[in-house]
Amino acid sequence: MKKSAVAVLVLFAVFALLTLPAAAENSQTDRVILTSGYGESVTTPDKVMISFAVETTNPDAKIAQQQNADQMAAVVAALKSAGIAETDLKTTGYNIYAYTISEYNPGEWPNGTKVYQVRNTIQITSYDVDKAGEYIDAAVGAGANSVNSLQFGLSDAKQITERNKALVAAVAAARADADSVASALGVKIVSTGTVSVDQSRYAVSYNSVETAALKADAASGASVPTTIQSGDLTTTATVSVVYTY
Repeated sequence: MKKSAVAVLVLFAVFALLTLPAAAENSQTDRVILTSGYGESVTTPDKVMISFAVETTNPDAKIAQQQNADQMAAVVAALKSAGIAETDLKTTGYNIYAYTISEYNPGEWPNGTKVYQVRNTIQITSYDVDKAGEYIDAAVGAGANSVNSLQFGLSDAKQITERNKALVAAVAAARADADSVASALGVKIVSTGTVSVDQSRYAVSYNSVETAALKADAASGASVPTTIQSGDLTTTATVSVVYTY
C-alpha cells in the first residue's frame, strides 16, 4: 500500500476516535424539553379605513363623467371638513363602462338605450375610530352612493405593543408546559436553549355597511347619525422553546 493511502487511513481513524466519544457525550448530556407556547393580546382598534364610491349614469359619457367629478369633489370636501387630511385620502379606482337598458338591466331610460356608468372610488384612513359613523354620514350626505368596505385595524405603534404582549404570553405558556413536564419527570430546569418565534398574526375587522339603507336615509333627509361599533382585535404569537435540565 502506498504511504499516502496509509496516511489517509490513519487520519480517518484518528478523526473517528475523536468524534465518537464527543457524540456519545452529547447524547448523554442532551437533556432537553421542547415546548411551544401560544399567546394572545386583545385590544380595541385605533385605525379605520373606509372605501366610498360615487356612481353616475347617463346616455352621454361626457355628462356622466362630469356629474361624477362634481359629486366626488363634494364628497372629498365633506370628508376634509369632517377631519380627514389630504394625505389620508386616496383614489383606489376609476372606471367607465357602457351597457344597454333592458328588462334585465333596468334604468331611468327606455329599454334599448345605451348608457355609460362612471364609478370613482376613494379610501380614507383615520386614527379617530369613534368618528367612523360621522365620516360615512358626511360622505353619503355629499353624494357618495356606495360604501364598499369598512375595515378596523391597528396603527404601527400599537401593532408593536400588542405583538410584545402576545409574545410575553406565549413564552409564559411555553414555560408553564415545561415546568409541568419537568415536575412529572422529577427533574429541574436549569437553562434555556434555542428559542424560535413564529410570525405574529394581526387581526383586522371587516364590517359591511348597508348602502341601500344609507341611500334611503340620504334621500329622505334622515338626521339619525350612523353608529359603527369597532369591537376588539386579537394579536397572536407562537414560540418554541428548548429547556435543558
